Amino acid sequence: MDLNSLVFPAPTSSYDGLTFPGELIWVPGPSSRSIPCIYLQHLLGSSKVAIYYHGNAEDIGLAYELCSHLRHHLKTHVLIVEYPGYGMYPGRPSAETICEDADAIMTYLCHNMQWRSSNVLVLGRSIGSGPACYLASKYSIGALVLISAYTSLRSVVKHLVGSVAQYFVSQRFNNLQLMESIHCPTFFLHGLKDTLIPVSESQRLHARCNGVSIIHLQAEMDHNEFEYVEDLIFPLSEFLRKCEVAVEPVLGERSFFIFQEEMFDLPEGIQCFPGQAQRRGGRQKRKARTSQ
Repeated sequence: MDLNSLVFPAPTSSYDGLTFPGELIWVPGPSSRSIPCIYLQHLLGSSKVAIYYHGNAEDIGLAYELCSHLRHHLKTHVLIVEYPGYGMYPGRPSAETICEDADAIMTYLCHNMQWRSSNVLVLGRSIGSGPACYLASKYSIGALVLISAYTSLRSVVKHLVGSVAQYFVSQRFNNLQLMESIHCPTFFLHGLKDTLIPVSESQRLHARCNGVSIIHLQAEMDHNEFEYVEDLIFPLSEFLRKCEVAVEPVLGERSFFIFQEEMFDLPEGIQCFPGQAQRRGGRQKRKARTSQ
């Protein structure tokens, strides 16, 4: 018996093929998969690109608002990555397929686009801390940002349904073990009111991290809601500044991505309107959506 599906309850798609014109791209993935991503370009250029892995019960469309703030305040490009079975991405989500896609994203940025891995920032929220830690343990990235992170998938199931059920879940996304291989600057954010993933999870990760790190505990933040700018972006910006992680364009280095035109085209076999896509109206509240 495997209960991994318990932590991957995909919501109804919040977007369709017409929702993000000029921003929805399809990155080549493994096994002929095409990975839907939203690319938010900083108009003045940047020496950094941030890869964002969203939480559960949301998709890249619902992560758009937060990532737009990240682009504006951090002055970096942002690539929001979708999971199989979420949004317009067909398939079934699993830790294995998400990690395969994470490798494909890094391969495309570093080899196809010739972007240095040290100029890649990786952010993961909740379930997204799994692929984020995976990439940080495998590549020499510029910085890692973990929001409401967990030590492992088993730990998530334990807090969701009890200590016995955790042993029926395959051990995947073992972030605590991966911390030993992470040496880049790492920023942790967790809410003291989080009852889904306790703050002790991030505290254990922070204690195990081998790189320069800081943990920011927000008194009024729970698992589902936090203030984008005050809780995350302001303290994160200060941390990056102290770690000398500069985002401004560097003379002689590339500052923009130029994607092939066909990456903006809907792949064959993908429906333009998957189910009843929710529209983007009314998404101005500057807090995160319910997720795991």
